[in-house]
Amino acid sequence: MAAYVRLKTRTNSNTLTDADILILLNTRIDFIAQRILDADEDIFLVPQTANLKEDVREYSFPKTILSRIKRVEAKLDGTNFLVLGEFDLPDYRKPTDETNITNEFANLEGEAFFKIMRKSIVIYSGSITDVTGGLKIWCMTWPAHITDLTSTTGMHEDPTTRTHGIPRAFHQSLADGVVIDWKESRERPIPLSEREMAYEIRVRDAISTLRHGNLDREVIGKLPDSSQVWDNGYNL
Repeated sequence: MAAYVRLKTRTNSNTLTDADILILLNTRIDFIAQRILDADEDIFLVPQTANLKEDVREYSFPKTILSRIKRVEAKLDGTNFLVLGEFDLPDYRKPTDETNITNEFANLEGEAFFKIMRKSIVIYSGSITDVTGGLKIWCMTWPAHITDLTSTTGMHEDPTTRTHGIPRAFHQSLADGVVIDWKESRERPIPLSEREMAYEIRVRDAISTLRHGNLDREVIGKLPDSSQVWDNGYNL
């Protein structure tokens, strides 16, 4: 990465330091991560866990969340995870005090729900008790930043089971993004090449390579129930 960037910018380790490259690189990683969401393939999906606390209903999003909660599970019985459905307050017409909530909801699948509010989720269920690791939020998370340009670990490799690397399809886009940002940061900005001006097109092309991750995926279309359509549309 560093060698490529310095080659394209005609710099060296003195005129473009590792520290400066890392600043530009990690900024581009965040930009690319947001664009990768367009692939809609759960590239950055990972379960994040937290402890359930007695009588506590509001839980903040994980600090590493990028966007898009996919699923919420909780061990409301203290042992087994169950899936919580999402609902909105207009669907619940009673006060939100603990007594009314526990009267209207239960610690059973189909009877326990959550609502998203101010970067957190609020659980509507039966009584909540202390459970270590009792809350699991499946969400898109930010990929890990690069901290060492001398590392021999590939950027595409996941640093841990809870953090992501950057798909290899985007490595050149990352490097080219650093070059573009460096050129534009000069006291007298350096004009971009035609290839660099087409950067967005190449990012979109890279995104397209991530789509349809399972070519054996089954998509089933459904026709309208003929019993619910008058004359099957013949008299329209």
